[in-house]
Amino acid sequence: MKIAIFAAGTGGHIYPALSIAKKFGEENVIFFASNKDIEKNIFSKTNYQVINLNISGFRGKNLFHKIFWPFTFLMAAWKVLLEMIKFRPKHSLLMGGYISILGIFASSILFRKIFIHEQNSVLGTANKIGAFFATKIFTSHRLNINKELLFGNPVRKGFNTLNYSKFLDKEHILVLGGSQGANFFNNNISNLIEKSNLSFKTYFQVGLDTQKESSENIKYVKFIENIEEIMSKAKFIICRSGASTVAEVQTMGLPAIFIPLANSIDDHQLRNAELACADGGGVIVDENDFNEQDFLRLIKDFDQKNLIDMSKKMHKQLHLMSAEKIANEIKQY
Repeated sequence: MKIAIFAAGTGGHIYPALSIAKKFGEENVIFFASNKDIEKNIFSKTNYQVINLNISGFRGKNLFHKIFWPFTFLMAAWKVLLEMIKFRPKHSLLMGGYISILGIFASSILFRKIFIHEQNSVLGTANKIGAFFATKIFTSHRLNINKELLFGNPVRKGFNTLNYSKFLDKEHILVLGGSQGANFFNNNISNLIEKSNLSFKTYFQVGLDTQKESSENIKYVKFIENIEEIMSKAKFIICRSGASTVAEVQTMGLPAIFIPLANSIDDHQLRNAELACADGGGVIVDENDFNEQDFLRLIKDFDQKNLIDMSKKMHKQLHLMSAEKIANEIKQY
């Protein structure tokens, strides 16, 4: 069965899409993405056919961008239509974000069934529109909406074999600002850790555009390829609460200090973190109220908690078979 998958913007949309795509086979999938470098880098490591479109989001942009957005949309939509006619997919899978608007438009014109995957705890703008046209909506958190199937958020294969209890002797705490790093983490938390003389080592992802010198107690890396292994060896994690990060933290059962992105659309990162911490497996820090001394005290206190018990409270198996469930459901139509 051939399928068109619309996934763009961040690794949080693309990595789950790639996990699902594997269940259909490379020759049966066509991806539609934007022309951002991060997307090109991710897709360059695969053999999928990828159509990169010259389009970006609408919400949060300046007036000039919004005025010209309809013109760029129409040009991109025409290209999507031509490529879909050529490839002839039976269905379309929309992973959310602005690229999904193109998927709704083209799939409706070509009478293709639409399936939606929502990674976050809040239905995004594009997915709200797509919900009217969708056959099924796959969710990672219970949203209590029509056509919903709670199938989780696909995580990478390594999470099937690695978990928090795999390594009893933990090697570090993990600081993870996201696949592109996070300026807030790099500018505040790294300085705090460097001057605090903590008794444990820190593994710190800074992002591709940041260069920092590692020291005896803190290891800086631009990007973590083997995230499953690094997570499994961590005592706990300090991170944002994007959908993929939360799914990986829950699957690993990794105690977490979440610092949700303050300006995330619809405040979805805060909601993601609240749901992840509902059973007591983590805590949430408000970026706007961040204080160095209070945060340092929190890290030290967190290290003294019963982390094994917190791991059990964080752990969720929901995401492990997510890609298989989603692909199998789509193949029924």
